[in-house]
Amino acid sequence: MKNDILWVEKYRPQKIEDIVGNEEAKASFVDWLKGKSRSKKKAVLLYGPPGVGKTALANAAAKEFGFTIIEMNASDTRSEKAINAIAKPATSYLALDHFSISTQSKGNILFLDEVDGIAGNEDRGGVSAIIEIVEKSQVPVIMAANDPDIDKLRPLKKVCLLIRFQQIRIPLLIALLQKICLLEHVKAEFEALEHIAQNSRGDVRSAINDLQSLSEENHILTLQDTMALSSRNKDISMDETLRGYFSAKSIQEASTLLSRSNVDYDEFLMSVSDNLPKRYTNPIELAAAYNFISQADIYRGRVGTENWHLLKYFFNSMSQAASVCPQSYQPFELITPPIRIITLFWTKGKRSMLDAICGKIGAQCHVSHSKAKHDFVPYVKTLLQQQKTSALISWFNFTPEEVDFLVKMNRY
Repeated sequence: MKNDILWVEKYRPQKIEDIVGNEEAKASFVDWLKGKSRSKKKAVLLYGPPGVGKTALANAAAKEFGFTIIEMNASDTRSEKAINAIAKPATSYLALDHFSISTQSKGNILFLDEVDGIAGNEDRGGVSAIIEIVEKSQVPVIMAANDPDIDKLRPLKKVCLLIRFQQIRIPLLIALLQKICLLEHVKAEFEALEHIAQNSRGDVRSAINDLQSLSEENHILTLQDTMALSSRNKDISMDETLRGYFSAKSIQEASTLLSRSNVDYDEFLMSVSDNLPKRYTNPIELAAAYNFISQADIYRGRVGTENWHLLKYFFNSMSQAASVCPQSYQPFELITPPIRIITLFWTKGKRSMLDAICGKIGAQCHVSHSKAKHDFVPYVKTLLQQQKTSALISWFNFTPEEVDFLVKMNRY
């Protein structure tokens, strides 16, 4: 009988030494955590490809050294207000002995995952809020990113010690898979494990998931069993994934495609929702598909960045949506990118204009951007519609375009 526990969760590293590979990066991190390099940089940014142990290192270090880890996903919690609400209280408690590592020292660690997800106008203030927290923090601040080279993160990198993580080497991955096979009583051919490791491209999480999916039922794994694995293409396009998904002839085929694709889950979920009416013209089939998509959306929210054991339920619900009626598939023109993203693109000018207006109101009235938008803009709009007071326009230094925008604005 299969166990519902994913092996990636079951064998999650509990100590720093349990994390495979990247010995130099781990040593640099431990030195920083012990305070040897924290006098120069108060925060550390762990960066590198997914599945190489960045998040695992933060959690294992906190557990090993007796810290309480306060974790945030920066790509989900983007605004200055949202970041401050969690991060400021978490960084206000000083650990004993100024964070020197000892058996007696206790305190918080703030961990901000996926900081490279901070991008776009809606994130205004997010990066600066993190920088301010780092500068004032009384506790260690750890950040993780897959791609730290985006322009948005340049100011953040200046206040961080940068530690790079590399893809895990194949021999190390094979050794880890052999250890798991021993613990799970799986008889595996060396060539089979080698194929899984090579296919994963250095992603530990992917390698362990493949091992479990191929061997959990019979506890025997041969090279022939791994031939069904196609090489993970990290650069597969969204269009390719969508076309393969909608043309899948079974739940298993759709699920296999999703497990091998590296597209953003949230963007993929939105794209599938947009294209379902083109895939299913029968209202009953369409309703059934949307029901599965709604379930997948719930699971995606619960997965977050930590509950990866729920990812299989997300995949299963998405696959069921693709397989409501496989025989009815007819090629169609995809809607991509997602309508929501297209809408944000076309309304960028309006949002930028409103953002500039709120900035001027906030500066003059000494209020936050949010308060200016929700409390002051409607009042200023009413005044301008009733009588375009030159003194009011001059005081806020509104341009003619901004005045016209406020007067004609319907909603925001």
